[in-house]
Amino acid sequence: MRIGKPEMRILGLVSGILLLFSSASGARDLDLHALWDNRCAECHGHSAEFARKYLKITGGLLQGRHHLLDLHRFLEHHYPPAGQVDAIYQMLLAQTSTPPRFRDECAQCHGNAADFLRDAMDFKDGKLTVRRSGSPVQQFLQSHRDLAQDDILFYLGLFTRLAKEIYRP
Repeated sequence: MRIGKPEMRILGLVSGILLLFSSASGARDLDLHALWDNRCAECHGHSAEFARKYLKITGGLLQGRHHLLDLHRFLEHHYPPAGQVDAIYQMLLAQTSTPPRFRDECAQCHGNAADFLRDAMDFKDGKLTVRRSGSPVQQFLQSHRDLAQDDILFYLGLFTRLAKEIYRP
């Protein structure tokens, strides 16, 4: 199918409107994991793997191998969307200190944690629910695979953090 001038104008108009809406909705609605996958993963791989392998926390601050003094400032100049440096920094900081338990214990059945959360859970008013049943995730975890209470608390914390990075409430 050939696209003529009228169709090109319509496509341009629709693209402009979508760009306007994406800007108007604010960068706070940006899914940080999708952002990483689209802009960073080609060079740096999965964000959590990257964080655990190349970053460390010293005195509460995130440090890279080559950017010991101010990783935050480096991120500002490493192609982030406007206003997203703090959110990306906080995501990497959390991932650096989070053990890869989901990858090691759950990924065989559930795949990537962010994709799993997008597919299986809703996050409204600060509460995680199972999409299919509407029940609280915490309640579901109590009957899932004989998880101990410490495991439930770990996964609930992980999923809540992921939901805040994905849905950006």
